[in-house]
Amino acid sequence: MGRPPEGQEDAFRHGGDLEPLLRAVTDRGIIKLDASGNVAYWSTGAQALLGYSAAEVLGKRASMFYTEEDVAGGVAESELTEAQESGRFEREGWRVRKDGRRFRAHVAVTALRDAAGEIFGFAKVLRDLDADMERASTTFHSLLELAPDAMVIAGTDGRIMLANAQTDRMFGYERQDLVGEKIEMLLPIRFRGDHIRYRTDFFADPRVRQMGADLELFALRRDGTEFPVEVSLSPLRIDEADYVSAAIRDVTQRRAYEQRLRRQHEEIMELSTPVIQVWDKVLTLPLIGTLDSMRAARLTEGLLNRIAETQAEVVIFDISGVPTIDTMVAQHLLQTVQAAALMGTVSIMCGLRPETAQAMVHLGIDVGQLRSRSTLQDALQLALSLLAERAELTRGATEALGQAGFQ
Repeated sequence: MGRPPEGQEDAFRHGGDLEPLLRAVTDRGIIKLDASGNVAYWSTGAQALLGYSAAEVLGKRASMFYTEEDVAGGVAESELTEAQESGRFEREGWRVRKDGRRFRAHVAVTALRDAAGEIFGFAKVLRDLDADMERASTTFHSLLELAPDAMVIAGTDGRIMLANAQTDRMFGYERQDLVGEKIEMLLPIRFRGDHIRYRTDFFADPRVRQMGADLELFALRRDGTEFPVEVSLSPLRIDEADYVSAAIRDVTQRRAYEQRLRRQHEEIMELSTPVIQVWDKVLTLPLIGTLDSMRAARLTEGLLNRIAETQAEVVIFDISGVPTIDTMVAQHLLQTVQAAALMGTVSIMCGLRPETAQAMVHLGIDVGQLRSRSTLQDALQLALSLLAERAELTRGATEALGQAGFQ
């Protein structure tokens, strides 16, 4: 144990009495720094934790135990400044052992003051959170290994502390290659920037969350391939430290199944609203079953395309197979009729049931100029009559133009 600076014997005079107690604490690194941040006392626990003997560190700067990034950022100095201003603070951060291995530490720093209130040093206590996690993991490690999903536990800085066997198989990494790395390494590059913000938001409001159910989330394997995932996040609190547990599920097969269902649904929709050419320039659209808004919208799109392809002049809506028509569906049909009219096509409705007609009147649905017939046969006769009338009008117009000298 190094001696305290001269003039501070009184402040340290009880240190000898504490020495047996400090030696008994082996799961904590207890370090005393002088006012300049140099190591003045090195406990047995600190030697076990960091690997240095007292002779190797006494009088040295405490920054020797920090990562290169933290040394460059002046983290050691800022910690002492904060302790000096507030008296005490606690923080989690990465430290480096003598052999170069990193570990995550919980650090508590207390400013030491003499009777006059002047700071003569700092007491620092380090706890190995990795070791805490390892001890805690023995409690639920078997459960993680049995989990059907990849399970990853990370700290507030996003570094992976623990992963299960499913993670190895899903991502193609060995477990030791993941521990200590940022969890963003499991994401495609294009998502990493946003994920850091999401991670910060999670720890600001830690609660169980589901990600990916309504989003397109992708993960990245070691070989560079991507695959869709869903992620469930749960907060963990272990020995006063905050962590997040992420359950990652590969939904490749389910997404493929959902896509097949969507394609089949679209095909069924196409079959349920067929546009049939029954005569030259005459189309019929037999409707069967319940009309919802989505089906009505597809009906409009398909019909207008067929009108453009066939240059149809008349379209017959056969709704004898439709049990009910509500206001929304009726509006869709009328909009389809209006769109067809803009393309020069006349619309006829047939097969209207009495109860449906009564409901439309009760709802106040205005059918406008839409022609109606009771049966498909009557509607076809009307269609042929309309074609004949148009043909006669066309001939009359052509003759008039000829007589006027336009031909």
